[in-house]
Amino acid sequence: MVGASVGDAMAGSDDSVRIDIDLGEAEREAERIRTWLAALRRRHDLARFEYTRHVRIVPAGATYSHPILTLGTRFTETEDLLLSTYLHEQMHWYLWLLGGPDHDPVAPFFDELVRRYPQAPVWLPEGARSYEQTYVHLVVCWLELEATSQLIGRTRANRMADTTWGYRWIYRTVVADRDPLCDLFTEHGIYPMMPAPELIAKEAARRRAELDGEESEDAPSAGRRKTARASRAPRSRRGQDRSPARGGRSRG
Repeated sequence: MVGASVGDAMAGSDDSVRIDIDLGEAEREAERIRTWLAALRRRHDLARFEYTRHVRIVPAGATYSHPILTLGTRFTETEDLLLSTYLHEQMHWYLWLLGGPDHDPVAPFFDELVRRYPQAPVWLPEGARSYEQTYVHLVVCWLELEATSQLIGRTRANRMADTTWGYRWIYRTVVADRDPLCDLFTEHGIYPMMPAPELIAKEAARRRAELDGEESEDAPSAGRRKTARASRAPRSRRGQDRSPARGGRSRG
């Protein structure tokens, strides 16, 4: 416990008040989530879905995926809910790595999602935070349910979707339209999901090649080679400073 006495700043006053800050409950909640997540990782093969290996816990804070996968204490009341929340944020990372810095993997079929669901709600709690986020979350939530189903079965995974506070229309839609959405995502290379170790290694190799290309570009030579950087396409709407992945299930 950290004590801070207002009375110290009000010397001589008869109405001084002592105010203490007790972080014990926050620490216990953070430890509960860490213990449950560690137990889930021992019980299930989560490594194939862990597209980021950096996780932090912020008691009473928001839950979101970028730039660090952050778990608040909401949406963690049960182990199943913690699992689905954790996988939801990992699916944001999956799409981020799958696309790379210059390609949005959802962009090629974004208009098709709008065509299929022209009346999608674009506000919480039925939709997401915005027009774009709602349609992106049709992909994220579908992937989350597929990953969760592989670990605890479809019945329990769908139960999590049925009882969620936010994204209600999105979850109802991805459950009802699982098969046609699967066909769409398979057509565009979103599914089956590339295992996390493989995708992370692929991204690391891409970055090394890019760095090697930059070094070659800077090296003095009569005929400088055209590098990946020189031929890079314009950044997508999913640029690093404006990623639909950020926010995840914070619902704020």
